[in-house]
Amino acid sequence: MKRKTWQAPWSYREGIVIASGLVLIGFAMQLTLHGRGIQIPEWPGNLYLALSFSGILALLHLFYRNSGVVKWFRSVPAAVTSVALYCGLAILMGVIPQTKSSSGFINAIGLNSLTSSWLFAQANLYFLSCLGMATLKRLVPFKVKNLGYILNHLGLWLTLVAASLGSSDLQRLSMACYEGKVEWRAKNENGRLVELPLAIELKDFKLEEYPPKITLIDHNSGKIVLQNKRSQYFSLADAPCMLGNYRVEVEKYLPESGYIGERFEPVNEIGAPPAALLKVTDTTNGQSSSGWISSGSFLQQPFAFKVGDPYSLVMLPPEPKKFQSDIRVLFPDGEQYTTTLEVNKPFSIHGWKLYQLSYDVEKGRWSELSVIELVRDPWLPAVYIGVFLLLVGTLFLLRDGAAIKKGVHHDLD
Repeated sequence: MKRKTWQAPWSYREGIVIASGLVLIGFAMQLTLHGRGIQIPEWPGNLYLALSFSGILALLHLFYRNSGVVKWFRSVPAAVTSVALYCGLAILMGVIPQTKSSSGFINAIGLNSLTSSWLFAQANLYFLSCLGMATLKRLVPFKVKNLGYILNHLGLWLTLVAASLGSSDLQRLSMACYEGKVEWRAKNENGRLVELPLAIELKDFKLEEYPPKITLIDHNSGKIVLQNKRSQYFSLADAPCMLGNYRVEVEKYLPESGYIGERFEPVNEIGAPPAALLKVTDTTNGQSSSGWISSGSFLQQPFAFKVGDPYSLVMLPPEPKKFQSDIRVLFPDGEQYTTTLEVNKPFSIHGWKLYQLSYDVEKGRWSELSVIELVRDPWLPAVYIGVFLLLVGTLFLLRDGAAIKKGVHHDLD
């Protein structure tokens, strides 16, 4: 006799209907609320929400474990359909840019901000309910042989819960620090100023640069001359080099210079750009000439060397090699720390992580501004614990799998 839909026990058919219904309800919620997504409560509201969700799952397992709905959440069809829905949304996040779209419909149904949409919240709740119920099934009553499964699933559950509910407590701020000044305010992602429980004093900003590069341009159009449909750049450190039909040699290089009369001279001043005296030989006729080029700076104009109509040699602004900030972090109780921030080398202090983010690009190595990013995620330890449990559980499962395989071979022998 053919089983009817919604007749126990439920199977993949009901799972597909439930997943599809969640999608439609999620879109309907977004449209009803004019594109406004779900707002996760901040601490301690999110903690209460996590404890309440955990308690509901535990109570359902302890007192209603034999009910059809609870059995469904523990079933393979529920697990497969919940994972499929979750993975489908993850794929959409990779395909659809998660920024404001030119399509009003995409904005309205929340496809451009999936992580804060009602659809994602419902898919997350569905998946976590299935994962939680499956974990409790092996946890109560406890058996040692289920330890790997329990740790693996519990770790994944804890990681996802902490990452989801902790998103409202995540702070990502940018602070503009100027040399010799103390700053205690930073801007959030919406550009609003936020006062912090710490202050930062920028003692010094340092920037190292690569040797400047030179290239050949058409001075009539201002465009770079292409060689085999590709732009050509050469570092001064690689000279002599060929640019088009011209052989370029460096006769003199000045890391800091000023234009005086008809030449460049060494100058030790703010805004003094690099300059080079080049010897250029036209390989088509053997004629040579010499001239100066300079990248210029925020105080001085760039200087080009015309090597023949319509070509000129120019120096590009030096690219940053390394930049860092010497800072002092201060707290209201008088506690202070001195450190150096570099790119990809953050400094951790009292739950905050400080990153070297940017600087005044126009001024380059003479910048007196350093932009520091401050990140605080109080739920991160819970995420780390979840990942650790997940990895330990995986090792147990691998060990148990290897033991079973070994036993099978032993029996065959």
